Amino acid sequence: MKFFNPPEDYRYSDDIIAGITVGVITIPQAMAFALLAGLPPIYGLYGSFIPLLVYAFTGTSNYLNVGPVSVISIFVFESLSPYEEPFTTAFVVAVVNLGLLIGLIQVLCGVFKLGRFVSYLPKSVISGFVQAAAVVIIISQLPSAFGVTLSLKSSYAERLYQLWLSKGDFNLMSTGLFIGSLLLLFILAKVRQQFPTAIVLLVMTGIAAFVFDFEALGISLIGEVPQGLPSLILPEFSQDIWLYLPSAFGIAFVTSIGSFVMAKNVADRQAKPWKPNQDLVALGLTKIVSAFFGSLVPAGSFNRSILVIKSGAKTQLAGLVAALILIFTLLFLTPIVYYLPQAVIAAIIVYSVYFLFDFPLIIEFWSKDKKQFVYLLTTAITTLSVGFVEGIVTGLIIAVLGEYFLKSKRI
Repeated sequence: MKFFNPPEDYRYSDDIIAGITVGVITIPQAMAFALLAGLPPIYGLYGSFIPLLVYAFTGTSNYLNVGPVSVISIFVFESLSPYEEPFTTAFVVAVVNLGLLIGLIQVLCGVFKLGRFVSYLPKSVISGFVQAAAVVIIISQLPSAFGVTLSLKSSYAERLYQLWLSKGDFNLMSTGLFIGSLLLLFILAKVRQQFPTAIVLLVMTGIAAFVFDFEALGISLIGEVPQGLPSLILPEFSQDIWLYLPSAFGIAFVTSIGSFVMAKNVADRQAKPWKPNQDLVALGLTKIVSAFFGSLVPAGSFNRSILVIKSGAKTQLAGLVAALILIFTLLFLTPIVYYLPQAVIAAIIVYSVYFLFDFPLIIEFWSKDKKQFVYLLTTAITTLSVGFVEGIVTGLIIAVLGEYFLKSKRI
């Protein structure tokens, strides 16, 4: 147990309870984020337990939870959907190749000790990107929420307009499930914070879907999910893989930043120091190993890492326990997953994503630091209107040029 660097007052029960809690919460998130990325739900579950196992033995943060993340899921979808049709075998192969590229980039960055540069990245640019991604994620869930089909090749503004035009075709049952679930999630978060609302919601609506035959009412369900552990998938390299490189660098950058921000904020809680360069290698390895099973590209999760701490975890043993919960689900519980309504999954995603909006930070920048507000706004608008990679690059360029000209007194 010394390998996990426990504190002096350590109790195994702390990690076991925290691991069970986080493992259960991960199940609906993993399936939801897989759908968000254009993958069948099973690959979200694969992308949950494999990274936990790898990071537990290679990472240096006692609290970082590595697995599916909403922002990275939509980034993967945006990166690969122009080249392959989502929810197909070809798309899964593309995810394998993309995951390998991202993992290799992170490992090399760790080997060459580039982790020290993380502290120099502008918070405004990171925040602008994350909040734009939150808007993208919410828009992507509207078809499932209202039971309609929107063109994935349209811009986000166009999709909102299409949604407005198709309001007469909304499935009232799906719409009611979505709105009701969303309200319940927010209300219980206020009055009963410890209550596992997402899990109870999925269980109850899944039972209702089975008893009342939701499919006959036009409500989309998750559908069949393969039972058992993942099989090895070998990469099929082609010249198209080079087209993924810009996205691979962009995702590697975003996953590194997100993971580092979380790990750095809680580093003072653990006995041994958090090591950013070793963590870059560890995060890269989670992606490389996961890629060989076609799983969703993993990253450090803000909400699950916070839940790990709030649940009383002290070491990465909690991650191993959570991985065992997910393995048990894959072996025995996948037939139940069939009946989970997609409208409820959409509500869980929208609820989770809402907390990515940092309104206090926006107000602070607006009132105290206008240049940071401009960096944030530029990054967000470019990300929404052009693309994820372009948004990050543009934000960084604007921030660097802005600071340079301000220091040289040219503006």
